[in-house]
Amino acid sequence: MINKSLVAAAIASLIAAGTAQAETLKVSTAAPNGTPWVKHLEKSAANLAEISGGALTMEVFPASQLGAETDTIKQTARGRLAAGNFSITAVASVVPEVSMLVTPFFWDSFEQADCALDEHLVDTFDALFQERGLRLVQWHELGWQNLFTNEPISGPADVKGLKMRVGTSDNHDMYWRSAEVSGVPMPFSDIATNLQTGLVEGGELPTISYVAGGVGKISPHMTRTRHIYQPSVFLMSTKVWDSLSEEERAQFNEAQEPAQALRTAVRGAIDFFSKKHIDEGGTISELTDEQRAEWAALWTDEKMQELIKATGGDAQRVYDEVVAARDACTTN
Repeated sequence: MINKSLVAAAIASLIAAGTAQAETLKVSTAAPNGTPWVKHLEKSAANLAEISGGALTMEVFPASQLGAETDTIKQTARGRLAAGNFSITAVASVVPEVSMLVTPFFWDSFEQADCALDEHLVDTFDALFQERGLRLVQWHELGWQNLFTNEPISGPADVKGLKMRVGTSDNHDMYWRSAEVSGVPMPFSDIATNLQTGLVEGGELPTISYVAGGVGKISPHMTRTRHIYQPSVFLMSTKVWDSLSEEERAQFNEAQEPAQALRTAVRGAIDFFSKKHIDEGGTISELTDEQRAEWAALWTDEKMQELIKATGGDAQRVYDEVVAARDACTTN
């Protein structure tokens, strides 16, 4: 006679074993739903579910649902989260040397930066990331930082004494101190309110954040200084990576949508939001070569050395490698 209790227990055991084999990787991003960054991660998640037959999946948590970037990157480094898409500012809170990628007026073009990141700097930064419990999956994209103001400006003399929102990291603060602005470091979430109250009269942001976040409606004049190029980066916890089988690692890598697809989407969105800003009554000023040189002259070799010293660690070595990568990708 069949013992029904034993059969039920056996079935339950099999179900539990099957459930244990399925694994969901939690992925965090500050990007809101519907943006190129979230769509990119969601496509990779769909690819992974298909490739693994549902045994390994990614769940994407957009709009900082799991916490601020500076918190979620630390959770990722500890293995509490599997992975995340992070701004360089957030990454620098764990790996300070990454700020050597985003020094003022360093990159000439998207193509130059793409070449350096993809073809020359993966090993440089992946080694640093792994020392802090992270591994590089892909370089992602944010775009150029530009200047925005309540009133039109043309050159650096026009911003002296301006109450201005500046980025929270040293490279931003040091550059704008050179321009003699009254800098107020603050996160993106506080910019619109502080513009409305008059605490600041301008600031710096990538184009998509400036327009999509509604900042352009309050402070309508953008000057395309392109003073800092900002990649972002998709990082995975080394603890989580090490816990995966070789087959799962291969599946995860195969599932990733090409980084260039995201770059194309973001750069297309920059054009879209630029047009939207102008259509809504804002202005966008392009710099002449002479004007750009005037803005660039504010960032001196002495300032660069000051930033390297403030960053510490392997900053000098990393900076030298970033310079070599840029030079290798510069076409005359």
